[in-house]
Amino acid sequence: MTRLHRSKGYGRHHFEEIKALGKEALRSLHPTDQDESYFQPRRSTIRRWTKDKNSKLRPVRTFSQPYSQYAMTMAKNLILTLYFNWTMIFSAPLSALATVIVYPTFMVALLFVELFLKLFLEGMGGHQLILYLSSRYGKGLSIINWGDPSLLMSDESRNRVRMALPVLGIDTSKIEHMDHVFDISIAQTMTILSALVYERNDDLVKQAYDVMTDYPDDIDASDGIETMTERTVRHLLWESEKRIREFAKPMGLQFEGISELKSLGGPFCGLFWAEDYPCFIVCFKGTTPTNYEEFLVDCSIQRADARPYLFGAAHQGFYDSVFPTTDFGDDDKRDPYQAILDALHEKAKLLYPGKKAQVWVTGHSLGAAMSCLLFSRWLKCPEDLQESLHLRDCYVIGTPAVGDDDFASLFASHSNTPVKRRSTLWRVVNKLDAVCRLPVGYDNRIFGRFVSKWDFFNYAHVGHGVLIPHNPERPLTLKPSSYQSPGSMQIIAINSTLYRPYALTPTPPSDINGLPKWMQVIHSWHTFYRSWIPASSDEYPTKTIRNPLQLLECFYPPVLRDHIPHNYYHGLECARKFYT
Repeated sequence: MTRLHRSKGYGRHHFEEIKALGKEALRSLHPTDQDESYFQPRRSTIRRWTKDKNSKLRPVRTFSQPYSQYAMTMAKNLILTLYFNWTMIFSAPLSALATVIVYPTFMVALLFVELFLKLFLEGMGGHQLILYLSSRYGKGLSIINWGDPSLLMSDESRNRVRMALPVLGIDTSKIEHMDHVFDISIAQTMTILSALVYERNDDLVKQAYDVMTDYPDDIDASDGIETMTERTVRHLLWESEKRIREFAKPMGLQFEGISELKSLGGPFCGLFWAEDYPCFIVCFKGTTPTNYEEFLVDCSIQRADARPYLFGAAHQGFYDSVFPTTDFGDDDKRDPYQAILDALHEKAKLLYPGKKAQVWVTGHSLGAAMSCLLFSRWLKCPEDLQESLHLRDCYVIGTPAVGDDDFASLFASHSNTPVKRRSTLWRVVNKLDAVCRLPVGYDNRIFGRFVSKWDFFNYAHVGHGVLIPHNPERPLTLKPSSYQSPGSMQIIAINSTLYRPYALTPTPPSDINGLPKWMQVIHSWHTFYRSWIPASSDEYPTKTIRNPLQLLECFYPPVLRDHIPHNYYHGLECARKFYT
């Protein structure tokens, strides 16, 4: 096959990870003592690889039956908990009751979720419906963002990010006396970027992986040049992030995907950076409502020993996604954390030679939880960032609790070591957002002294909470976690421009012929319901909701509606007037 000189463009880390996943899959099919013999092209083995692809050639979390692995893990955890700590029935009856009820309930509930998603998305044409609604009403955005496209597409959002970039690039490492500062503009910037990473095309990532495994003879090119197969994979990975880059460029940012976080087309980690200011923003994607694998990560609520990289015990689904473990087999060599470090060091050397780049961390929902763990690691071991990188703050949007009381206690200790350290985790909580109250835990340092490490409710939050009130006429509330020292904190807003709607480029109507018949019948009522959709809401009178998807969001229960990124953004905007 014709070989082409390898390009030096972006996306190398993501490409190398996909290639490594393909190698491990092929090794699992054809184990051998010879290092590279399983890469020799043979038609018979190629046919076998194609045949077994759905069940064999995908990473662990993307098996065709991912539920079976989750159910086995939960069942094992339930049995071992009751076996080694059976006395909890008498010493902590409430915890024992929750253990024997919640774990089986999750197993059953997730089975029905999987069946529902398969029936709706594949059997009833749900995928086509989502694409149609997104194209016609949501400006082509994902489910998370289609209710308010202006969050990503308005000049207001672009200007907000651009105005925050100079602040993100300021080197504070030499400032001796500085308060813990929560900046509303930075929080809104992080909310926008956390929402933006939902716009990746996950199907193209899976397609790139399939191309890699379909051509095993071209999977390993170590001579500095690339085959056409590798070029195709690079192109697919690059195209999967095209929408993110299109939105990020007017904001003054560049973007590159870094790691799949032990999945494929699920949660992932990406990197934003500004060419004019020395700063990096590490951003994790959250949960997409139609992505079943991400639900499995969220619901792996059993705690894992986090001491190899962090401290205490952490939510197993979150911890296993970021750090190397053997929970997926002794031969699992995937290391997302090292991939993130390598990308940061390489980019810092390439983009900001001789400068100290500022590193920020953010994410929404599931992405916020993984951001907490990454930030915790850098608090514990800042040496990982080396001299060229300086850890700044972590803004997490709608994060669940990630660890037990020991985790929260040691997190607070490291955040105060040395005492002048100003790297702060800001945990933004919007009104009734239910995700911020999960998993249910004591979240109290007095109770933490007495509860067992096995206790089901042994979960606690970390960092400083920033609460967005129900009443828009009230300011934000700062609430440190139970273990966190309050210290000297303040809230500022570097720009007081109020939110206003912007005219967006109209999207041409989508063709309904691609929808199933039952959906076309429902759509025939479009002109009827269009006439009575209200033009504004009481909560945001300047914000049009002629978009029927916004009307749909109005019917979400508040505990879910308050979790959507654009509602976080507007809540912060309402509070801005108190800090001008």
